Amino acid sequence: MNNLSITVAEDAGFCFGVRRALDIVRDAVKRYGKVAMLGDIVHNERVVLDLERLGVKVYQDINDIPDGVPVIFRSHGTSENIWRQARERDMTIIDATCPLVREIHQAAKELEADGRQVIIIGDPGHDEVEGIASRVADPIIIANPQDADSLEKIGKAGVVIQSTQFHENVKGILAKLVMKIKDLRIINTICKPTRNRQSQLRELAEKKDVIIVVGSFTSANTKRLTSIAEKINPSSYQVQSVDDIQSDWFRNAKTVGISAGASTPDEIVTEVKEKISALPI
Repeated sequence: MNNLSITVAEDAGFCFGVRRALDIVRDAVKRYGKVAMLGDIVHNERVVLDLERLGVKVYQDINDIPDGVPVIFRSHGTSENIWRQARERDMTIIDATCPLVREIHQAAKELEADGRQVIIIGDPGHDEVEGIASRVADPIIIANPQDADSLEKIGKAGVVIQSTQFHENVKGILAKLVMKIKDLRIINTICKPTRNRQSQLRELAEKKDVIIVVGSFTSANTKRLTSIAEKINPSSYQVQSVDDIQSDWFRNAKTVGISAGASTPDEIVTEVKEKISALPI
Protein backbone atom coordinates (compact mmCIF):
# COMPACT_ATOMS: atom_id res chain seq x y z
CA MET A 1 0.00 0.00 0.00
CA ASN A 2 1.00 3.63 -0.42
CA ASN A 3 -0.26 7.08 0.57
CA LEU A 4 -1.44 8.18 -2.84
CA SER A 5 -4.77 10.04 -2.90
CA ILE A 6 -6.68 8.72 -5.92
CA THR A 7 -9.71 10.42 -7.47
CA VAL A 8 -11.79 8.78 -10.21
CA ALA A 9 -13.76 11.12 -12.45
CA GLU A 10 -17.52 10.87 -11.95
CA ASP A 11 -18.18 9.99 -15.58
CA ALA A 12 -15.21 7.71 -16.19
CA GLY A 13 -16.01 4.57 -18.17
CA PHE A 14 -19.06 3.41 -20.09
CA CYS A 15 -21.40 6.09 -21.38
CA PHE A 16 -25.15 5.67 -21.76
CA GLY A 17 -24.87 4.70 -25.44
CA VAL A 18 -22.35 1.95 -24.82
CA ARG A 19 -24.26 0.47 -21.86
CA ARG A 20 -27.42 0.48 -23.95
CA ALA A 21 -25.66 -1.19 -26.90
CA LEU A 22 -24.23 -3.95 -24.71
CA ASP A 23 -27.65 -4.61 -23.17
CA ILE A 24 -29.08 -4.92 -26.69
CA VAL A 25 -26.35 -7.39 -27.69
CA ARG A 26 -26.82 -9.56 -24.61
CA ASP A 27 -30.59 -9.63 -25.12
CA ALA A 28 -30.03 -10.64 -28.75
CA VAL A 29 -27.81 -13.54 -27.71
CA LYS A 30 -30.48 -14.77 -25.29
CA ARG A 31 -33.11 -14.56 -28.01
CA TYR A 32 -31.25 -15.89 -31.04
CA GLY A 33 -28.27 -17.81 -29.69
CA LYS A 34 -25.50 -17.04 -32.15
CA VAL A 35 -25.48 -13.57 -33.67
CA ALA A 36 -23.16 -11.67 -36.00
CA MET A 37 -21.74 -8.24 -35.28
CA LEU A 38 -20.59 -5.99 -38.09
CA GLY A 39 -17.38 -4.51 -36.71
CA ASP A 40 -16.64 -4.13 -33.01
CA ILE A 41 -19.60 -2.93 -30.96
CA VAL A 42 -17.25 -0.54 -29.16
CA HIS A 43 -13.54 0.12 -29.37
CA ASN A 44 -12.42 -2.02 -26.45
CA GLU A 45 -10.72 -5.39 -26.80
CA ARG A 46 -11.94 -6.87 -23.52
CA VAL A 47 -15.56 -6.04 -24.28
CA VAL A 48 -15.30 -7.62 -27.73
CA LEU A 49 -13.68 -10.75 -26.30
CA ASP A 50 -16.36 -11.09 -23.61
CA LEU A 51 -19.09 -10.89 -26.25
CA GLU A 52 -17.35 -13.47 -28.43
CA ARG A 53 -17.47 -15.86 -25.46
CA LEU A 54 -21.22 -15.34 -25.33
CA GLY A 55 -21.60 -16.36 -28.98
CA VAL A 56 -21.18 -13.05 -30.84
CA LYS A 57 -18.98 -13.38 -33.92
CA VAL A 58 -17.44 -10.24 -35.40
CA TYR A 59 -17.39 -9.75 -39.17
CA GLN A 60 -15.78 -6.85 -41.01
CA ASP A 61 -17.72 -7.43 -44.24
CA ILE A 62 -21.48 -7.93 -44.35
CA ASN A 63 -21.06 -10.29 -47.31
CA ASP A 64 -19.21 -12.75 -45.05
CA ILE A 65 -22.15 -13.13 -42.66
CA PRO A 66 -24.00 -16.41 -43.33
CA ASP A 67 -27.64 -16.31 -44.38
CA GLY A 68 -30.11 -16.57 -41.54
CA VAL A 69 -27.77 -15.15 -38.89
CA PRO A 70 -29.04 -11.97 -37.18
CA VAL A 71 -26.69 -9.00 -37.52
CA ILE A 72 -25.98 -6.34 -34.90
CA PHE A 73 -25.26 -2.80 -36.07
CA ARG A 74 -22.93 -1.12 -33.61
CA SER A 75 -23.32 1.93 -31.39
CA HIS A 76 -21.29 4.25 -33.65
CA GLY A 77 -23.85 4.02 -36.43
CA THR A 78 -23.80 2.17 -39.75
CA SER A 79 -23.69 3.55 -43.28
CA GLU A 80 -26.80 3.65 -45.45
CA ASN A 81 -25.12 1.32 -47.95
CA ILE A 82 -24.76 -1.40 -45.32
CA TRP A 83 -28.36 -0.94 -44.24
CA ARG A 84 -29.44 -1.34 -47.86
CA GLN A 85 -27.39 -4.52 -48.32
CA ALA A 86 -28.84 -6.03 -45.14
CA ARG A 87 -32.41 -5.26 -46.21
CA GLU A 88 -31.82 -6.69 -49.69
CA ARG A 89 -30.72 -9.94 -48.05
CA ASP A 90 -33.73 -9.82 -45.72
CA MET A 91 -31.42 -10.08 -42.71
CA THR A 92 -32.66 -9.74 -39.16
CA ILE A 93 -31.15 -6.41 -38.08
CA ILE A 94 -30.50 -5.60 -34.42
CA ASP A 95 -29.82 -1.88 -34.27
CA ALA A 96 -27.57 -0.83 -31.38
CA THR A 97 -26.92 2.67 -32.72
CA CYS A 98 -26.62 5.23 -29.94
CA PRO A 99 -29.72 7.49 -29.90
CA LEU A 100 -27.44 10.53 -29.74
CA VAL A 101 -25.72 9.42 -32.95
CA ARG A 102 -29.13 9.01 -34.58
CA GLU A 103 -29.84 12.63 -33.67
CA ILE A 104 -26.72 13.66 -35.60
CA HIS A 105 -27.97 11.71 -38.65
CA GLN A 106 -31.26 13.59 -38.44
CA ALA A 107 -29.54 16.95 -37.96
CA ALA A 108 -27.40 16.40 -41.07
CA LYS A 109 -30.51 15.55 -43.10
CA GLU A 110 -32.27 18.69 -41.87
CA LEU A 111 -29.34 20.87 -42.89
CA GLU A 112 -29.33 19.28 -46.34
CA ALA A 113 -33.08 19.75 -46.70
CA ASP A 114 -32.54 23.43 -45.92
CA GLY A 115 -30.32 23.66 -48.99
CA ARG A 116 -27.06 23.79 -47.05
CA GLN A 117 -23.72 22.21 -47.84
CA VAL A 118 -23.28 19.73 -44.98
CA ILE A 119 -19.95 19.92 -43.16
CA ILE A 120 -19.02 17.23 -40.65
CA ILE A 121 -16.38 18.04 -38.06
CA GLY A 122 -14.83 14.68 -37.26
CA ASP A 123 -12.20 12.07 -37.96
CA PRO A 124 -12.23 10.82 -41.58
CA GLY A 125 -12.66 7.05 -41.70
CA HIS A 126 -14.12 6.81 -38.19
CA ASP A 127 -17.19 4.57 -38.02
CA GLU A 128 -19.43 7.32 -36.66
CA VAL A 129 -18.30 9.89 -39.21
CA GLU A 130 -18.76 7.45 -42.09
CA GLY A 131 -22.28 6.72 -40.89
CA ILE A 132 -23.16 10.42 -40.69
CA ALA A 133 -21.65 11.12 -44.10
CA SER A 134 -23.74 8.38 -45.72
CA ARG A 135 -26.97 10.17 -44.76
CA VAL A 136 -26.39 13.14 -47.06
CA ALA A 137 -25.03 13.86 -50.54
CA ASP A 138 -21.44 15.10 -50.93
CA PRO A 139 -20.65 16.09 -47.34
CA ILE A 140 -17.38 17.79 -46.48
CA ILE A 141 -15.44 16.22 -43.61
CA ILE A 142 -13.08 18.50 -41.67
CA ALA A 143 -10.78 17.05 -39.05
CA ASN A 144 -8.78 20.11 -37.93
CA PRO A 145 -8.32 23.86 -38.49
CA GLN A 146 -5.79 23.15 -41.25
CA ASP A 147 -8.50 21.36 -43.23
CA ALA A 148 -10.76 24.37 -42.77
CA ASP A 149 -8.02 26.66 -44.09
CA SER A 150 -8.07 24.86 -47.44
CA LEU A 151 -11.85 25.12 -47.82
CA GLU A 152 -13.21 27.29 -50.63
CA LYS A 153 -15.73 29.98 -49.74
CA ILE A 154 -19.32 28.70 -49.47
CA GLY A 155 -22.56 30.67 -49.60
CA LYS A 156 -24.75 28.48 -47.38
CA ALA A 157 -23.62 25.59 -45.16
CA GLY A 158 -24.44 23.72 -41.98
CA VAL A 159 -22.21 21.97 -39.48
CA VAL A 160 -22.68 18.83 -37.41
CA ILE A 161 -20.01 17.43 -35.13
CA GLN A 162 -18.81 13.91 -34.34
CA SER A 163 -20.22 13.20 -30.89
CA THR A 164 -16.83 12.63 -29.21
CA GLN A 165 -14.91 15.60 -30.63
CA PHE A 166 -13.15 17.85 -28.14
CA HIS A 167 -14.07 21.49 -27.68
CA GLU A 168 -10.71 23.06 -28.54
CA ASN A 169 -10.50 21.39 -31.95
CA VAL A 170 -14.09 22.29 -32.85
CA LYS A 171 -13.60 25.89 -31.68
CA GLY A 172 -10.53 26.25 -33.90
CA ILE A 173 -12.36 24.86 -36.93
CA LEU A 174 -15.44 27.02 -36.44
CA ALA A 175 -13.28 30.13 -36.17
CA LYS A 176 -12.05 29.39 -39.69
CA LEU A 177 -15.46 28.46 -41.09
CA VAL A 178 -17.21 31.66 -40.02
CA MET A 179 -14.73 33.57 -42.17
CA LYS A 180 -15.41 31.44 -45.24
CA ILE A 181 -19.17 30.82 -45.15
CA LYS A 182 -21.71 33.61 -45.59
CA ASP A 183 -24.73 31.76 -44.16
CA LEU A 184 -23.58 29.21 -41.58
CA ARG A 185 -25.75 27.17 -39.23
CA ILE A 186 -23.99 25.17 -36.50
CA ILE A 187 -25.66 22.31 -34.64
CA ASN A 188 -23.55 21.34 -31.64
CA THR A 189 -23.83 17.55 -31.63
CA ILE A 190 -21.01 16.82 -29.19
CA CYS A 191 -22.85 14.60 -26.72
CA LYS A 192 -23.32 15.63 -23.10
CA PRO A 193 -21.41 12.62 -21.67
CA THR A 194 -18.41 13.63 -23.79
CA ARG A 195 -18.61 17.25 -22.63
CA ASN A 196 -18.87 16.15 -18.99
CA ARG A 197 -16.00 13.69 -19.31
CA GLN A 198 -13.72 16.29 -20.86
CA SER A 199 -14.64 18.98 -18.33
CA GLN A 200 -14.00 16.65 -15.39
CA LEU A 201 -10.66 15.57 -16.86
CA ARG A 202 -9.50 19.16 -17.30
CA GLU A 203 -10.26 19.85 -13.65
CA LEU A 204 -8.36 16.75 -12.52
CA ALA A 205 -5.39 17.52 -14.76
CA GLU A 206 -5.06 20.98 -13.21
CA LYS A 207 -5.21 19.72 -9.63
CA LYS A 208 -3.59 16.26 -9.54
CA ASP A 209 0.08 15.31 -9.76
CA VAL A 210 -0.50 12.38 -12.14
CA ILE A 211 -3.33 11.66 -14.55
CA ILE A 212 -4.22 8.20 -15.83
CA VAL A 213 -6.60 7.79 -18.76
CA VAL A 214 -7.91 4.25 -19.11
CA GLY A 215 -8.99 2.86 -22.45
CA SER A 216 -8.08 1.14 -25.67
CA PHE A 217 -5.51 2.72 -27.96
CA THR A 218 -8.01 2.07 -30.79
CA SER A 219 -10.60 4.31 -29.10
CA ALA A 220 -10.76 7.80 -30.60
CA ASN A 221 -12.52 9.35 -27.61
CA THR A 222 -9.97 7.85 -25.18
CA LYS A 223 -7.06 9.18 -27.21
CA ARG A 224 -8.73 12.60 -27.22
CA LEU A 225 -8.96 12.51 -23.44
CA THR A 226 -5.27 11.67 -23.24
CA SER A 227 -4.45 14.57 -25.54
CA ILE A 228 -6.47 16.98 -23.39
CA ALA A 229 -4.74 15.79 -20.21
CA GLU A 230 -1.24 15.96 -21.69
CA LYS A 231 -1.72 19.59 -22.73
CA ILE A 232 -2.53 20.53 -19.12
CA ASN A 233 -0.41 18.08 -17.15
CA PRO A 234 2.78 16.51 -18.59
CA SER A 235 2.50 13.65 -16.09
CA SER A 236 -0.47 12.16 -17.97
CA TYR A 237 -0.53 8.61 -19.27
CA GLN A 238 -2.94 6.35 -21.14
CA VAL A 239 -3.21 2.70 -20.14
CA GLN A 240 -5.24 -0.09 -21.65
CA SER A 241 -5.05 -2.28 -18.55
CA VAL A 242 -3.13 -2.68 -15.31
CA ASP A 243 -0.30 -4.27 -17.29
CA ASP A 244 0.61 -0.85 -18.73
CA ILE A 245 1.07 0.86 -15.36
CA GLN A 246 4.62 1.86 -14.44
CA SER A 247 5.46 2.59 -10.81
CA ASP A 248 8.00 5.26 -11.81
CA TRP A 249 5.13 7.53 -12.86
CA PHE A 250 4.08 7.95 -9.21
CA ARG A 251 7.35 8.15 -7.28
CA ASN A 252 7.14 11.86 -6.44
CA ALA A 253 3.36 12.09 -6.55
CA LYS A 254 0.82 12.58 -3.79
CA THR A 255 -2.37 12.81 -5.84
CA VAL A 256 -3.65 10.86 -8.86
CA GLY A 257 -6.65 11.50 -11.09
CA ILE A 258 -8.22 8.75 -13.18
CA SER A 259 -10.56 9.08 -16.13
CA ALA A 260 -11.58 6.62 -18.83
CA GLY A 261 -12.97 6.51 -22.33
CA ALA A 262 -16.64 5.92 -23.05
CA SER A 263 -15.95 2.33 -24.15
CA THR A 264 -13.90 1.35 -21.09
CA PRO A 265 -15.58 -1.19 -18.75
CA ASP A 266 -16.02 -0.12 -15.14
CA GLU A 267 -14.11 -3.16 -13.92
CA ILE A 268 -10.96 -2.09 -15.76
CA VAL A 269 -11.15 1.34 -14.15
CA THR A 270 -11.50 -0.34 -10.75
CA GLU A 271 -8.58 -2.66 -11.46
CA VAL A 272 -6.38 0.29 -12.42
CA LYS A 273 -7.29 2.18 -9.26
CA GLU A 274 -6.57 -0.86 -7.08
CA LYS A 275 -3.25 -1.52 -8.81
CA ILE A 276 -2.10 2.08 -8.28
CA SER A 277 -3.21 1.93 -4.63
CA ALA A 278 -1.08 -1.17 -4.12
CA LEU A 279 2.11 0.07 -5.77
CA PRO A 280 5.16 -0.21 -3.45
CA ILE A 281 6.28 3.41 -3.71
